[in-house]
Amino acid sequence: MAYRLVTTDGNIQFELRPGMPMVLGRALNCDLPVLDPTISRRHAELTADATGISVRDLGSSNGTFVGGTRIGATRLAGGDHITFGKVQFEVRELSPMLVDDASAEHVRRAARAGTTIIRQVPVPDADQALELALRASGVQQAIAEGRPAVTPAERDRLKLTLLLEISKALTRTADVESLLDKMVQFTFRLLDVGHVSILLLDEGRTLVPRIARTRDGEDAPREISPTLAQTVIEQKVAVLSDVLADATRATPSGPMANAGMARNAACAPLIASEGRVLGVLYVDSLTPTSRVSDEDLDFLVSFAGIGAVALDNIRAAERIRQEARIRDNFERFFAPHLAARIAASPGALGSGGERRTVSVLFSDIRGFTELAARMAPDETARFLTEYFSEMVECVFRHGGTLDKFIGDAVMAQWGAPISAIDDADRALEAALDMMQAVDQLNAQWRSEGRAEIQVGIGLSHGEAFAGYLGSERRLEYTVIGDTVNTGSRLCAWAEGGEILLTQSMRDAFTREHALAERAPLSLRGKAVPIFVFRALR
Repeated sequence: MAYRLVTTDGNIQFELRPGMPMVLGRALNCDLPVLDPTISRRHAELTADATGISVRDLGSSNGTFVGGTRIGATRLAGGDHITFGKVQFEVRELSPMLVDDASAEHVRRAARAGTTIIRQVPVPDADQALELALRASGVQQAIAEGRPAVTPAERDRLKLTLLLEISKALTRTADVESLLDKMVQFTFRLLDVGHVSILLLDEGRTLVPRIARTRDGEDAPREISPTLAQTVIEQKVAVLSDVLADATRATPSGPMANAGMARNAACAPLIASEGRVLGVLYVDSLTPTSRVSDEDLDFLVSFAGIGAVALDNIRAAERIRQEARIRDNFERFFAPHLAARIAASPGALGSGGERRTVSVLFSDIRGFTELAARMAPDETARFLTEYFSEMVECVFRHGGTLDKFIGDAVMAQWGAPISAIDDADRALEAALDMMQAVDQLNAQWRSEGRAEIQVGIGLSHGEAFAGYLGSERRLEYTVIGDTVNTGSRLCAWAEGGEILLTQSMRDAFTREHALAERAPLSLRGKAVPIFVFRALR
């Protein structure tokens, strides 16, 4: 007969192999390890046979109980209950003939394969594992009862397990605020302190309080000595200190109430990869019996390091998500390399707007209304898709930003949100590239018996407003202003195959370009005609 020991909450289960003595205890090398402070390292020995289970207590501190009576040795059968320390188990019979036994088929298959299953232990999730590690370390009982629950040697042995489980819990946290909250909770559970503060460095390297609480859960901002914080950050050291309690802070009544009671404090740096300090973890207490020890400080350093790595990972993940969102949103309008630069430049696309010096390009198909009237809708859509695809590639190839499509017109700009000294040159070179692309499209369409087109382009350079415009439902990044209007009007004046540009555009060139003067144009909104130039192809 096979038997299984199952705790009342079902979190711990052991299968007992017939004829093999198995030791249950808190030690990790036990056959049946149970990480609970009320269970001794080697608590009891259990041996299963055909008729039941023999149990022998191994001199445990907190005893073994059946029916509320402490026993030295006893026999158990299916359905019996037994308590080791304060952990109760139920004995369950396992039969390979029971088809509803979840392990029966697994056992039969293993037997056929020549494998003998000695013990099956369900693996708890990270939260349960952390609770077990905390209970086993004795930290909780020590804080609650004000006395050590385990020997120093035992506590040292369990620290690695405890820190590992804490690391799992912290690294599962998805956002900074939740992480800081968990760090505060764990600090109170690990150390007998009355106050915890976490302060983080902002972009200007100023230490900013992010969370501060007392053990009873109250928010309690507390001023931390600048000298203390500076020492911790600059020298990357953890420190213990005694400082006088704030005069405004309530202190216990009695002889020490007015004596300027000392506050025992500890502060550890939050150091991430490459030695970067992200902030500090600060703890203190006003109770004389809860002073932070050297051992606690060492533990605080390890804990702060785990928290710093988790914080750094969350921030890195958030940066990656933000950059991905920006690339997804703006690769439709910006050249891929420009979208990558924007994604890597926080604030490049900040809210609101700003005045920027830009070079604006407008291109428009001459006689498109009449041409579209002779086409079927699907043919028109195919035509525009082919045309726009080539025009956008020309804009992106020269580092421009696709602002929008306006009917059959294309609007592009150089200079916002990121500018370069040769924005004007690249705008003109894109315009020349677009004209060459139109020639190639016409050659293709001519061979297919399709209609050809002519395109006019206008270029303008100057100051414009760049930013998000639209409604709450839809915002788009664009440029507006007189410079934009002038470029649009030059495009309307340009003949098929002609590129017109303003004098301000010519003056902004950093490279030589073949230009010819054109007669000044009187534009709506302009008091005097403007000088216009034509790009030579």
